[in-house]
Amino acid sequence: MKHECESCCALRKELVQLQEASELRATQDHDQCVAMFQQMQELVRLNDAMARGCNRRESRVGISEVEELDRTDVEVERSSTQVQRLQAIVVQQAKEIETLRRRQRDVIADGRVGLFVGNQVDDQIVLRSTLVEDGGATDTGSDDDEDRDEAHCRSAAKKHASQVRKLPLTSLHAQLKGKELQLMHYQQLIAKLEARLEQLIDRKRSMAQSYQQTTRTQQAHLKKYLAYIRQQTTEKKALERHVRELKQYVDVLEKKVVNSKWA
Repeated sequence: MKHECESCCALRKELVQLQEASELRATQDHDQCVAMFQQMQELVRLNDAMARGCNRRESRVGISEVEELDRTDVEVERSSTQVQRLQAIVVQQAKEIETLRRRQRDVIADGRVGLFVGNQVDDQIVLRSTLVEDGGATDTGSDDDEDRDEAHCRSAAKKHASQVRKLPLTSLHAQLKGKELQLMHYQQLIAKLEARLEQLIDRKRSMAQSYQQTTRTQQAHLKKYLAYIRQQTTEKKALERHVRELKQYVDVLEKKVVNSKWA
């Protein structure tokens, strides 16, 4: 009986110690669960705030970047169209310049023919005047009239040859020079537009890369927060399971104490 009383006292002491330890552990677990719950609420609040901020920023940045990309696409298309149009103009100008050069060569050839014809007329006039001088001094009045006519013909022939040689060449040369200057201007304009087109393409590529980098960064942040929340949830479940096990153990010990008391 004395041995049983000592055993009961030992069990009671052990039960008291276990109850105190269980209560202390339950209090600690409760405090830890409360702290974890508060942390989870704070994380949820921060996650919601971050999600809203990300959504606003994504919507704002997305809209602005999409609009900017659309504007860049429009500018690229417009610049490309202008370059194609100017290239077509340059091709047309090159054809016109080639036509003018061909006409210039033809006119130069015509001028040489005209000069040759004019020289033949001059030779005929000189030959006729020589024959007249060799024929003597008869019909002096008629010869004077013929000399005047021959001088007039000679002057008209030289004037015509000069016009054939100079005037068309001058006009064609001016046209050719103007076309070449216009072609140079178009080529410079094409170079500027091509440079602008390259800048727009580089800008579009940079904006697309920046948008993708921002999206990847935001996705990485969200994944990290979600992983932390899952970890906290797992730890909370483990603590709750441990609390249940302690309660079951305390219940078993209480039953043992009660049974030993009534035995």
